[in-house]
Amino acid sequence: MPAVEAWFVGGPIDGRIMPVETGADGSLPQAVDLPQTGVYVGAAEQAGPVIHYRYVRQGIDAEPPTFRYAGRLP
Repeated sequence: MPAVEAWFVGGPIDGRIMPVETGADGSLPQAVDLPQTGVYVGAAEQAGPVIHYRYVRQGIDAEPPTFRYAGRLP
């Protein structure tokens, strides 16, 4: 799938530019849900659940496209 680089503002990935997949017509999604994952090192037997964060697209003319942090998903 084609992708474009988008800027993420706020939240755990503030200031990063990352690729976002486009639809078949080249359009970007209105919101992106990002899971927080990584290597688990801890005293418990299992890692905690994955945490998902939502970023919502700001405007349509921004260059690069910008997604703003909208909070943690339940």
